[in-house]
Amino acid sequence: MASSSSSGVMVSSGDKAFSYDVFLSFRGEDTRHSFTDHLYHKLIQAGICTFRDDKEINRGEELKPEIEKAIKASRSSIVVLSENYATSTWCLDELLLILQQRRECNHFVLPVFYYVKPTDVRKNRQKFYIKVKKTSSRWTHHNVEQWRTALRQVGDLTGFELSGSQASFLNKIVDTIYNKLDRKEVHLPFHLIGMLNHHMEINSWLHQPNNEYLVIYGMGGSGKTTLAKYVYNMIRRFFESVSFVEDIGNRCKGPNDILQFQKQLLKDILGGKNRKIPGVSRGTCLIEEALQMKRTLIVLDDIVEHSQLVALLGTGRINAQSKIIITTRVNTNNWPLVRCKMYPMRLLNDDESLQLIMLHAFGSKIPNLPHDVMSLILEGVNYCEGNPLALEVLGSSMVNNICIRNWKSYLSLLERDMDSRLQCVLLRSYMSLPYNSDKELFLHIACFFIGKDMDYVVKILEPDYSAITGIKTLINRCLLSVSPNKKLTMHRLLQEMGKNIIRQESTKFPAKRSRVWLSSDSYKILSEGEGSKLVEGFALDMKMLPKEDFAFMTSKLKTDALKNMDSLKLLKLSFVEINGSYENFSEGLRWLCWIGFHLTTIPADLYMGNLVAIDMSYSKLEVFEPPMVVNSVYSFCCFLIFNDLFESILR
Repeated sequence: MASSSSSGVMVSSGDKAFSYDVFLSFRGEDTRHSFTDHLYHKLIQAGICTFRDDKEINRGEELKPEIEKAIKASRSSIVVLSENYATSTWCLDELLLILQQRRECNHFVLPVFYYVKPTDVRKNRQKFYIKVKKTSSRWTHHNVEQWRTALRQVGDLTGFELSGSQASFLNKIVDTIYNKLDRKEVHLPFHLIGMLNHHMEINSWLHQPNNEYLVIYGMGGSGKTTLAKYVYNMIRRFFESVSFVEDIGNRCKGPNDILQFQKQLLKDILGGKNRKIPGVSRGTCLIEEALQMKRTLIVLDDIVEHSQLVALLGTGRINAQSKIIITTRVNTNNWPLVRCKMYPMRLLNDDESLQLIMLHAFGSKIPNLPHDVMSLILEGVNYCEGNPLALEVLGSSMVNNICIRNWKSYLSLLERDMDSRLQCVLLRSYMSLPYNSDKELFLHIACFFIGKDMDYVVKILEPDYSAITGIKTLINRCLLSVSPNKKLTMHRLLQEMGKNIIRQESTKFPAKRSRVWLSSDSYKILSEGEGSKLVEGFALDMKMLPKEDFAFMTSKLKTDALKNMDSLKLLKLSFVEINGSYENFSEGLRWLCWIGFHLTTIPADLYMGNLVAIDMSYSKLEVFEPPMVVNSVYSFCCFLIFNDLFESILR
């Protein structure tokens, strides 16, 4: 019989359902103090948590329930089939339960034929011939038939037959177990918030036989990879093979990188050593064949392009019981994926966000903090808008810090810059955009058009940036959203990431950037005449400046700086009074938004030939007389927006 004990080694936390790596089943009188003892210590030395001996079973308890519990709490079993194994009803009952776990829970079973022949075990011969004993309550016809079947089944399994050096034989057993138990556990963050709710929402997918693919998509830092890891760790024990290919988008720079991913997949699916793959095309074919052979769980993390998916999965035909999880920053509705569940990654709500930032900053969900500090922390929560990575970065940056001055300073810094850890993650979505025009479009929208009507923005930006297709691309890349009333929306962190890209064009001199949106910077440029030909978009709202300086500031502004902006396309001014000539304004101006325009007529020297949209709401205009004929190419789609008084004049 097998007695029981355990090493002090703990099984990885990724497999919380298991207490042991290996259950040793053996006939004590044959091998306890010899072969099994040596095998046990070899397993322990290899870091494999093994159940053996009776040290953990308290005196006075029934042994049977403890053994059953240990088998069910083990990931695998080594069955040492020795000469007298089949004479013990205890060993035979263990074998029944071990094989049941193999059928139901993917429990790995390795038979070791210790000076016995596999054919004798399989054919119930010699010492493995068992029969009914009328004088015994255990050796009944029913039990004997079950045990014979179990012996035939274990005899059919691939195992090891003792021959040659016992030391090398033991090493082979340990290596086999070690490799088989390498289930590719993945590490999860220590602080998890909201994962169980996500898992419950996608749980139905796990039980749908004709829905093999799950696509988790959303913005960078939203928790897609963490959710995939969580689900993977929860369900991987139900599959024959598992593979987690992490960070594909960031690691995939060329064909050779795809080849490495293919090798990992093949090794994980089929086991053994790395396969030699002559090229990506051949690798795709080999993976297709392997995926149809085994019940497999695969996670492909951070897929950027559909071509990557094709290279790693081929046609996508897989074993009907397999599951494939894909994480991506791309809405894959346009990809030819069938039998697929789309799961948009939901960001954390305010309560969850507060819990997460508290855990990272103070190690507790509900720390006892001063009211003033809590108010500042809530400002940080608002800044993150439910993005888990941002909450982690912000919280970890202020670990155990309850100083109000420090929190104020840090939040002030976030208004001007972005933590490089967060910027790096978000930037990957921007860098993956296929065209430079898409990148320019994103930056313009981030700076000037959030909250604007989509059709209005398309009219303005279509001529230079193919905005119709560009906006669709940004939406598909989870960089932009459209509200039900067709207003453009963008996560605050994505806006800040875009603005930070522009800040890097010139960290000290806003006039040398392509876009200027911060009113304090814009005012300084206008008041000092610092405009440059690099500026393509410019915004100034006088009401965003300190109220006490408003009247003084307004009187100082001249058109000199604007005349130097030769590349200016987008001009957005609010209640700005500028003195001077408009003669040399950029001829490429597409959008003129001048809220509260202070003159009664359009300046005669303002070039409007390429304007697409004019917005002069709440202006002092008395008559609309364009100084020149608006270019016929754009006049058809030109927007005119004025205040009620001016509209009545037009009527």
